[in-house]
Amino acid sequence: MRIAVATITGGLEDFVNQHFGRTPTFTIADVEDGEIKSVRVVPNPGASAPRGAGVQAAQFCIDEGVDVVIAGQLGPTSSQVLQKSGIKFVSAPSTMKVEEAIRAFLRED
Repeated sequence: MRIAVATITGGLEDFVNQHFGRTPTFTIADVEDGEIKSVRVVPNPGASAPRGAGVQAAQFCIDEGVDVVIAGQLGPTSSQVLQKSGIKFVSAPSTMKVEEAIRAFLRED
């Protein structure tokens, strides 16, 4: 399972960013058997887009083969794009670290 978390600087110790479309980075974690196996920090190609940032970010997640997106909130258009592609969205507060958010999702799933 591949999980993308909206982050400011990225990494497991960063906090979940509340803005999906304009998040500066995504922390992408590959999870196998309930354990985080690898982590990459990648820039969000939609972060500085004049418009359509959420759709660009959603398409990026699709292209990366993401199964789950964790962020504070999603706009309606990006939400539709993710939903149509079968990507699950999970909301997490800005006070939650990336690793905590991933582990919380894994406990619930």
